[in-house]
Amino acid sequence: MEHSLKFFWVMVLCIVAMAHQTIALETLETLETLKGQSLIQKVCTFSATRNLCIEVLSSDPYRSPNANLRDLAIISLRVAATNASGILGETNILIDDNKLSPDVQQGLSNCKKTILDAESQLEDSIAALKVDSKGETQFWLKAALAAIDTCNASIPGDDDILSVEIVAFHKLCNIAITVTNLLLNPIKL
Repeated sequence: MEHSLKFFWVMVLCIVAMAHQTIALETLETLETLKGQSLIQKVCTFSATRNLCIEVLSSDPYRSPNANLRDLAIISLRVAATNASGILGETNILIDDNKLSPDVQQGLSNCKKTILDAESQLEDSIAALKVDSKGETQFWLKAALAAIDTCNASIPGDDDILSVEIVAFHKLCNIAITVTNLLLNPIKL
């Protein structure tokens, strides 16, 4: 009888443990299973600029509502590329500003070339992501950041006339890095 009782309790414990494990597995969410706004909220908890991250990743009215992690990476890279285009436009205007010193104008001219590089590298990041080359995506994204830093360094003086735009570009690229890092290293939430 004692042996039967021990066996019974062992069986009860096994059944309880298995039921608990099954429930835990069913409720365990991963970044691969989430979509849209719930995924955006989770992803942006890893970003230093959470509110901006949510704004950026929610900005595509067609992709954002049902976006997976790869879609969010593409959205963030496209927003960063659009920002680079804006910096390029601002640079083109400033190059022709006669109120600026020739050194600053030359720095802006040099900067224009590196912004074009950054823009191209962001497009390369998107292309790499589309062919599922996640590591290459990060490589091109980091190259774009290096290009914009070169741009910033090429403009003489302490008061960089593009500093606000460059800070915004860095924030956007860091959001893209956050998303692509999660693509490279998926985690369970």
